[in-house]
Amino acid sequence: MRKFFIYLKVVFMCGPVILFNLFRYLKYTRHPEKYPFEKRYAMVRKEILFVLRRFHIDVQAQGYETLSNAKKPCLVISNHYSLMDPVMLIASSERPITFLSKKENLKMPFVGQILKMLQVFTIDRKNVLSQVRTLQQIGEYLKDETKPHVVIFIEGTRNKKPEGDLLEFHPGTLKIAYKANCNIVPATMYGTFRILKLNSYLKKYPFWWKINDPITPEMFANKSTIDLAAEIRQKMTEQVDQLRVLDKKYIYEEKVSVKRKALETVVDLRVNA
Repeated sequence: MRKFFIYLKVVFMCGPVILFNLFRYLKYTRHPEKYPFEKRYAMVRKEILFVLRRFHIDVQAQGYETLSNAKKPCLVISNHYSLMDPVMLIASSERPITFLSKKENLKMPFVGQILKMLQVFTIDRKNVLSQVRTLQQIGEYLKDETKPHVVIFIEGTRNKKPEGDLLEFHPGTLKIAYKANCNIVPATMYGTFRILKLNSYLKKYPFWWKINDPITPEMFANKSTIDLAAEIRQKMTEQVDQLRVLDKKYIYEEKVSVKRKALETVVDLRVNA
């Protein structure tokens, strides 16, 4: 019930802003080529940060300098738990990033507008030729040093079991980096699956994002994409396990804190009585 009222509060506080921006985005989504990507990204990120502050999310990002200090655009490989993943990555990254997304997401209210603002690459899961063409486009895109980083969720779909293993990776995705001769940056995340849950009850929740050192073309030149994907998956699996431990500790301390405050309140009332 408490979470319901939180969402209700967010709707009333953020609804007008979201609706205003939906109309404001129209001129940018119709002719995005007329406006610098940095400007469009900054607008989207500002709105996302405004909304997320109402959810009291505690961002725990490590190694962000890997992306912020990169001289050339990178292919960022991430695991995937929630529809909130791209939103949280935008909120956490001041440097512009864009994504590979399934084409159906363009039809989603509000989310579709954001995706169009960022000119994300879309993929048709039912059309293999279309998928190949899109991956080739991203490879050409990343050759341009003025472009933003491209984030791809290498599992291909959301992992709906956050306590379980990572889903199988799609090695073909890595061919993008081989074609573009760019760095691959594995980024492990955890915690986004609970942001929109109605049974969440703490006052703040952690979002964990671990950005690893880049894998340079020299490091993967003599490896197959299958072997490379297996190595990255193994490392990200280990990191997810580490983040789970940190997450449980964080949540436990938050719950203890809430209980302690309640107990102190009861004690104070009895003393004053």
